[in-house]
Amino acid sequence: MTHRVGPRSRGRRRIRGGRLRRTVLVTVVFVLALTVGWSWFAVKEIYFPRMDPVPDDVDVIVQLGGVPPGDYQAARDLAQQLGVPDLVLSNPVGQVIEDRYCGELPGVRVHCFAPDPSTTRGEARGFAALADANGWRSAYVTGTSREHVGRVRLYFSRCWDGELAVNRPASPRSVGEHVRQGVYQTAGWVKALAARSC
Repeated sequence: MTHRVGPRSRGRRRIRGGRLRRTVLVTVVFVLALTVGWSWFAVKEIYFPRMDPVPDDVDVIVQLGGVPPGDYQAARDLAQQLGVPDLVLSNPVGQVIEDRYCGELPGVRVHCFAPDPSTTRGEARGFAALADANGWRSAYVTGTSREHVGRVRLYFSRCWDGELAVNRPASPRSVGEHVRQGVYQTAGWVKALAARSC
């Protein structure tokens, strides 16, 4: 026995099929737009951020934590070479830099602090408190990598209203580290953009 499909059933199927195609199309367009938008953002803010030169005259140099020991030494050397009166070294939990890098430095006051929380946001807050206590109005800050620079600028400008210059650390990074940092900093940016405060 043959069942014939009536015009009403065919019409319902066409409507359902049309809705499904529209839903798929809207989803594909949305995912594509999101991918293109995030790719542009990643290139601009993560992989090729603005790098500020060392200012001619700056109150303090800051090296954020999570870097190889040589970067702490490079920050000490730079402060001495430029005659910058103050140097801040962030010492996140798990890093021991006190003995070697937080010691006296002729002509430079060295300030080491453990950020709380042990994140870029915690470092920005800790620095802002030190800046207020010491009257600093300009700072040159180096992050943990090229990929970190944009997020450092975001948090520090949220927490402190002084003149800010940001750059990458002194030592080079491997290709693998750049890839790892790209993934890590992408997650960090999602968190930073959701927070919207110091």
